[in-house]
Amino acid sequence: KKKKTDMAKPEVNDMIEHSEPTFDRVVTGKVTELLDSQFIYEVHKVVEKGREKIPADKTSTRMCMFDEIWSKI
Repeated sequence: KKKKTDMAKPEVNDMIEHSEPTFDRVVTGKVTELLDSQFIYEVHKVVEKGREKIPADKTSTRMCMFDEIWSKI
């Protein structure tokens, strides 16, 4: 197990992909804020159970813990 200090962190304005296997969901978005143990991103696209949903506006935000499954794109 990684020490917390080794954990990758995105930077503000990075485009990321956040995977949530439990919900069969992958969310793509842009990082807007970094907090102590998580970051906040605006949602650009959601693929859930194989169906793609693109929000009409970019006002929807979500949180992702640094130790969840995410990657820069």
